[in-house]
Amino acid sequence: MNNRFLIILLTVSGLTAFSQTNQGLYFGGNVGMNSLIYSIDGGSSKPKLGFGGKIGYVYYFSPNWGIGTGVGVSFCATEGYLNGAKISFENQIDDEAQRYRKDIYFRNWSEKQTFFLAEVPVLLHYRYNFGLQKRRELYVYLGAKCQLPLMASYAVTNGEIETQGYYPEYEVILFGLPNHGFGTEKNKAMSGSVSLPFNISVSLGIGFSFEVAKMVDIYAGGAFDYGFLNLKPGDSGDLLYFDNNNNLNYRGILLSSITEKANFVSVQGEVGVRLVIGKPFARGGIYGYKNRTK
Repeated sequence: MNNRFLIILLTVSGLTAFSQTNQGLYFGGNVGMNSLIYSIDGGSSKPKLGFGGKIGYVYYFSPNWGIGTGVGVSFCATEGYLNGAKISFENQIDDEAQRYRKDIYFRNWSEKQTFFLAEVPVLLHYRYNFGLQKRRELYVYLGAKCQLPLMASYAVTNGEIETQGYYPEYEVILFGLPNHGFGTEKNKAMSGSVSLPFNISVSLGIGFSFEVAKMVDIYAGGAFDYGFLNLKPGDSGDLLYFDNNNNLNYRGILLSSITEKANFVSVQGEVGVRLVIGKPFARGGIYGYKNRTK
């Protein structure tokens, strides 16, 4: 029984290596959720659709195992949503020289953050060939990606701000008085650039590839990335602030103290083409098989 099992195991190992070479080039694209995840008081982050592309190289040091690298770029987007978040300014003076606290509430407020990532992965690859005459492979890879954010920006897309006034001397709150500065305003066209820091993500992918020509395969699968480093920029301050001319300005969610940490998360599907290059693995030694030619 043990001898039969050993023969089957060696036969499967031999079939796995048929038509396999020690190198491969990959060209592919991906689409899915590429976003920042963060928590904010009175709101949340909402993932948006992203996409990207990559070129990769893999060197197989055995019929099944290899190591690879490459270069890629991803377009990423996140929506920061605020509803009920409040910014307060103490010791304000109204038209009648009364002291009060100005409370500004965000209502159905949306800010979209977009950025590009340049990526360089270092991945451990595994493949298993379940085709007899042609390559039909299951592939899995695991490793890390060095990610450099490029061209990051934000833009307010929707929402209102409501201003209320609290008068501690009388313990009253004034609102719904736009002529006195206590009303609701639609969002203005507010946007700006963001400088995001360097990131490192763990990356896991799984899928299948199928031979379509002697040296060409197509592949399709899925991938998951999670960034370990905090992508919130070092700048921090209130989301709203007064400038030197006493004008109220908007800072941006990622640039303000309303967020403390932002992590990159990606869940996406991928498709592409693989070029099978290099030399076939020799079948000798413990396997006892010769190369198979087409």
